[in-house]
Amino acid sequence: MIKQRGFTIVELIMVIVILGIISAVAVPRFFDRQVFDERFYFEEVLSTVRYGQKLAVASGCPIGFQINASGYALNYNGGDCGNGLVGNDYVKSLPAGVAVTNTLTISFNSLGSVNETCPGGRCVATIGSHTFTVHAATGFIEVGQ
Repeated sequence: MIKQRGFTIVELIMVIVILGIISAVAVPRFFDRQVFDERFYFEEVLSTVRYGQKLAVASGCPIGFQINASGYALNYNGGDCGNGLVGNDYVKSLPAGVAVTNTLTISFNSLGSVNETCPGGRCVATIGSHTFTVHAATGFIEVGQ
């Protein structure tokens, strides 16, 4: 007696159906760029805020940071340094699909603390689902999720 091996047509069709369902549900999650764009933009903004604080301490000039629905910018805010952009690398518009739900406008002084008064002493910005807080008195930048 010869034993035959293989799969029946019903088994093959069931495997194809299961793979189709899995690919319909899972593949869009792997190729959704919005999550990656949001996180990348948040990290870029966070880096810019930290640079602005360090520049204020190193130069002794007040450095302003602003983020809103248009994007972010880092500026000199008067003093001996004048007014104007810190540089073209520190101005960027908001990417498509990324939302700023809590805007922020602050200015760092030569001690690295924030000149403005913020509610509860905490200046908060929210980009998508990511949040960072600048403590006004100390200038400490805290990242929260």
